[in-house]
Amino acid sequence: MRFQSVHNLATTGSMDGTTWRTLVNAVLRHRRNPSTYNVVYVTQSLPEKARLYANGRLVYTTLVNTGISQASTAPGTYPVYLRYTTTTMSGTEPNGTTYHDTGIPWVSYFNGGDALHGFIRSSYGYPQSLGCVEMTFNSAASIWPRTPIGTLVSVR
Repeated sequence: MRFQSVHNLATTGSMDGTTWRTLVNAVLRHRRNPSTYNVVYVTQSLPEKARLYANGRLVYTTLVNTGISQASTAPGTYPVYLRYTTTTMSGTEPNGTTYHDTGIPWVSYFNGGDALHGFIRSSYGYPQSLGCVEMTFNSAASIWPRTPIGTLVSVR
């Protein structure tokens, strides 16, 4: 997905003819992506944290909130597939009421409706979200530039 995004191809994560030809041409011309290879590890043990690694080195750590038991954040490893500097998030609370939150900043979707993003809470470090990985606006602003399409987010 990262390669496809860098080369303005459809970011499907699958190898098709166009992606293959573009990859072969890049290799033959020794064109490599100069960006770092980044991974975000989210730990669901308390206190919950996100750790950002660039080329295998820890570069940023922050407290986060993951999903409550009724709307948990699924463990696994997922690629970032959609990003917004700001967006509106809507859905249904476990009690059946709906929410419509505008101005959610620094959003990197990685698994269905789950995303890394900024969200104002009184505290961080334990389950409070509806599946997303919430963090302070400043932390989200620090992580977002380093989570381009294809970046892996590993939740455990």
